[in-house]
Amino acid sequence: MTPVVNGLETTFGEQLDIRSLNAAFGDGRSAFQNYGLPGHPSYVILDPQGEVLWSAFGPQSAEALEDVVEDAISKVSSGLY
Repeated sequence: MTPVVNGLETTFGEQLDIRSLNAAFGDGRSAFQNYGLPGHPSYVILDPQGEVLWSAFGPQSAEALEDVVEDAISKVSSGLY
């Protein structure tokens, strides 16, 4: 099964830094702890200053994630965040 973030990277890779982390290893473990993520799959969208704009746990459709990413990009670009 291909992670949904792979499709997001194709669509938004020029605008975002997209990372896929495994909660069981290295940076993934500390990221899950730092952001209070309960397990896998979890998603976090951060603003340029590292503040959480949105997070979710559990399976998400590619379409739903694209909508959330587009909304976050729009708000950050317009200075709403």
